[in-house]
Amino acid sequence: MKPRVEDRVSLIMTDNPICLEQSQVLKEVKEIMSKHAVRHIPVKKGKNLVGIISKADIDRIKYMEAGAGEFVSADFFDVLTVGHVMTKSVNTLQHDDTIKEAAEILSLGSYHALPVMDGEDIVGIVTTTDLLIYLLKLYNV
Repeated sequence: MKPRVEDRVSLIMTDNPICLEQSQVLKEVKEIMSKHAVRHIPVKKGKNLVGIISKADIDRIKYMEAGAGEFVSADFFDVLTVGHVMTKSVNTLQHDDTIKEAAEILSLGSYHALPVMDGEDIVGIVTTTDLLIYLLKLYNV
């Protein structure tokens, strides 16, 4: 496999990603991430992308909950919703953007996953892992 400047992100993205509604409780998110072995999930309000939630977001809540101990009577994961902890300003890609463009955004280190759009519709997600797998295939001779 030889890299081509015109290779599109749709070549390496995961199609039809699992999406969440911002009103879902975090307990559901933990279960979904575990069941489907995913670390990033786009968040929608109706049909519109409004954010993304990651395993790191969930881990932060676990840490906060552990620190709260006896001072908190409710389980954070039963009370907090996706909308409370998601990243709201999400960089996205269009399905016909290049892999190079995805790499440029991911290399900034702010994100490890980018929702892929076709206009206003979420059609995929690309992660740093997807990018690394693509690069490894380039060097497999």
